Amino acid sequence: MKDLSLLVKFLEEHKLKNIAVYDLSTASNSRYVIIATALSVQTNKQVADLLKEKLNYSVKVEGYNKGEWIIFDLDDFTIHLFLSKVREKYNLDKLYKPKKITVKTDKDEK
Repeated sequence: MKDLSLLVKFLEEHKLKNIAVYDLSTASNSRYVIIATALSVQTNKQVADLLKEKLNYSVKVEGYNKGEWIIFDLDDFTIHLFLSKVREKYNLDKLYKPKKITVKTDKDEK
């Protein structure tokens, strides 16, 4: 499930909001940052658990215990699952803004 559109679709299906994707690729490698907002710590942890299951538990995960900012570090992707107040505080969207891209999912085609 390391396809970009599948990851975004997964987050949409699990009710995460304000999903943003940034392309930080270089000439020698692909690298994407995905940022999404959950409505609660419980939702954030549930989505993280499901994502770990989908990715076969073989990924590095940070911030799970507190649950306000959970980070998945995959080969080509970094996924940040935030609570709204934490996302606003750290404002990674502003940092990556010039690299924002649009990712089409099945939802977009309906």
